[in-house]
Amino acid sequence: MNIKIEPKIHSYTEQIIKKTLGTQTKLKGFEWSGGGLFNKIFKVNTSDGNFMLKVECDKIFFATRKDQIENEVIGNAIFQTAGIPCARILAYDFTKNDIGARYIFTEHINDEIEDSCLWGRLDSFDEKTKAEIVRQVNIIIEKEQTITNTHFGSLSQSGTLGWHETYDGYYHSTLNLLIKDSEDCRLFTDEELEIVKKAAAKPLVYAKKYTPTFVHGDFGYHNLMWGNINGGEVKIHVIDFGNAYYGLPYITEVYGIRNESVDIINSMGLDRNLYENNLIGDFERMFWTVTERLTEDYSYSFHAANIKKAKKDTSRTHITDFVDKCRKILLT
Repeated sequence: MNIKIEPKIHSYTEQIIKKTLGTQTKLKGFEWSGGGLFNKIFKVNTSDGNFMLKVECDKIFFATRKDQIENEVIGNAIFQTAGIPCARILAYDFTKNDIGARYIFTEHINDEIEDSCLWGRLDSFDEKTKAEIVRQVNIIIEKEQTITNTHFGSLSQSGTLGWHETYDGYYHSTLNLLIKDSEDCRLFTDEELEIVKKAAAKPLVYAKKYTPTFVHGDFGYHNLMWGNINGGEVKIHVIDFGNAYYGLPYITEVYGIRNESVDIINSMGLDRNLYENNLIGDFERMFWTVTERLTEDYSYSFHAANIKKAKKDTSRTHITDFVDKCRKILLT
């Protein structure tokens, strides 16, 4: 895909290279490498090798997806401490004071394989390599589920989600953030908003006490890279910690990776009522469609076609479906 790269991104990159690698390093090439609704990603070719630049979008419409760059830096460090391979972060800025944008600048995973992302590629490997990939993924999952915290919420105590001693505190606080966002975007009718607020305020009922556990937030093959860094060992590396937080000890994406049919609730020892009546995921999925319709800076995004389609769709099904779930929760 031929993506026009804004001149200011070139300017950002040249500043970062000089600051991080030194004035002797020259920018040789620059290309779009992907992105979503919250970031832009670029591959940077220099006289000292290849690197990756991730720039946070200026506008993120819902609170639970903010703190992207902070989460990248903290999540990456947490995984490396746990012995999970990640690309090393060479430079970052949370404030925009550095180069005028929030960013991270990292090592590049795999110069030898054109596309080291495992999305849609697992079946292209021979059986021995495929088995090794799955083995490594399982080890990563097991290590991730041992990463715990004293509080639910943001990776950083100063993060948007805050820190909460109980899951109830995190749950209701997070829903209140999303409700505030929905009011700012004028999503609901007055009647719908009242239903949502009542459902969000309803106490959670569950018997077991849970330990706050690290949740990657987007743990799928699209964020697993099979390759090497600087000619090192070829292995799985994990990327994209922008949506990470401390939550319940389950990660739905991992079971698709394992190629197993697993009852998530039973396998993780979760209370079924807590899992099935949890509104946060439903609220965020609804807001994804809202964000697609509202965002204007998306030429870099893998989701560009879906965004264009969403902008032409004036239906409210995503909203009414969510409100219907809220109604059902009020009846339980």
